[in-house]
Amino acid sequence: MGNLALHLQKMEASLSLASRSVADFPLHDAALAGWLNLVAGGLTDLSDETLGPYGMHQSDFRALMYLFVNADGPVFPNELSAYLAQTPANITRIANLLVKRRLALRTHSTEDRRRVELRITHDGRQFVLKLLPTFFPPLRKAFSCFSATDKRELRRLLQRLAESMDTVIGS
Repeated sequence: MGNLALHLQKMEASLSLASRSVADFPLHDAALAGWLNLVAGGLTDLSDETLGPYGMHQSDFRALMYLFVNADGPVFPNELSAYLAQTPANITRIANLLVKRRLALRTHSTEDRRRVELRITHDGRQFVLKLLPTFFPPLRKAFSCFSATDKRELRRLLQRLAESMDTVIGS
């Protein structure tokens, strides 16, 4: 049993104990939430293993990828903040890291000098093209337990959960 599977087993045992002590405890919903959190953490760990040698975290690389796919135009920090669900302070940290490593360029907008623009550099594009394929084997291996049909169904269910969560968050 892998480390993640052991955590899942311990979490379920803890939730089961809690459900015996707390009236109306939503055991199955809490277990699903716990499973999703642990699996998401495992996926983050997979990314961090690849990014660690480069002194980067998942949010740093996701920001660089956003610049990569939006290379035809500028990206504004508030847009990046919304996309990554990160605070403005963390976006500043990420931008500073990318600029320091010459993976991105920070300039003032020609239309409004008060606005900052971010763009990927040639070195940033080359870094993405070199590093991105190293994510493929562990990602494929992690999802190899699913058929194509399973993957479509999982995606459909996660989409439904995300839509439901949107009705709960901020209500």
